[in-house]
Order: sequence, then C-alpha cells, then structure tokens
Amino acid sequence: EKGTYIFSSKDLCLLKEIPEIIEMGVDSLEIEGRLKTEYYLASVVNAYRTAIDDYMASPKEYDYTKYLNEIEKVKTRSLTTFYFNDRDNKDFQEFEGKQYNPNYEFGGKVVEFNEDKSIIEIKNKLFVGDELEIIIPNKIEVYKFKIEKLWDAETDEEIESVSPR
Repeated sequence: EKGTYIFSSKDLCLLKEIPEIIEMGVDSLEIEGRLKTEYYLASVVNAYRTAIDDYMASPKEYDYTKYLNEIEKVKTRSLTTFYFNDRDNKDFQEFEGKQYNPNYEFGGKVVEFNEDKSIIEIKNKLFVGDELEIIIPNKIEVYKFKIEKLWDAETDEEIESVSPR
C-alpha cells in the first residue's frame, strides 16, 4: 500500500551512548546532513555539541533525555543505535516512511537580531499569536516566546501573518 522501503533505514542516534563514545577516546563525530533542512542540522548539531560539553563538564549529571527531546522535534524517521551496542539488533529498518513531528515546524532563521524588531527569513507561514522557540547555540534550553506583532520588512506596515516567498 505504501510501497517498499528496502533502503530506508532509521536514523542513527547515539545520545545515550555519548559517555561510552567519549570514554573510548573518539575525538570527533560526523552528523549526516544530506537532504536535511538547516533547522534539522542546527538542532542535531546543537544537541550533540551540548551533550558532549555537558558530559565533559559533569559526567555524573549526564542525562541524555533532554538532548533526545530536542532531536524528537526535528526527526524525520524513527531512531536506532544500529549495531553500536547490539550486534543482533534488527530494529534499524524504517517501514513507516517519514515521521515529522506535527507539533514543530521551522518558522524561520534570524537574519538580524534587534531588541525591538528582528529580521527573520521566513520558512513557514507565521501568525500573530504563534508560539515559537529559538535554538541557542551551545545551550539545550530553547528560548520560548509568543509572536505579539509582525511587520513587513519592506514597508514597515504591521501585519497579522507572513508567508515565505
């Protein structure tokens, strides 16, 4: 009914295994990003970078779930550890197709920040009243806010919604 998914694997996620990876002496990780949005890449890289830094700063306090929560917002497939800690793992094939989190969309990218008005490169339709989160580099906690006003960047006219061009 949905076709075949012979080459559709789940996405590798080793946030839980960060302590073991670091203790093995691994110096760098590669994040696969082909055909992914800048939102996905920013979120995943930020989650791993913060997880590594937090583990290095306080190994006994490491809790992978807060980083995993951020990955869950942007994932497009189920997650797996492939064979990292189980050579017999069979849970790596994606049979359901893409799995977007309907509660989160990429609203836009901050191009110019100003306390009064910031310029945003719009990626999805936004309305006054929408709740947004800003990903802050090297910090797992996001900045949450509600859109109170929108302005057209060219005319400086107040508007109720904005769409990507």
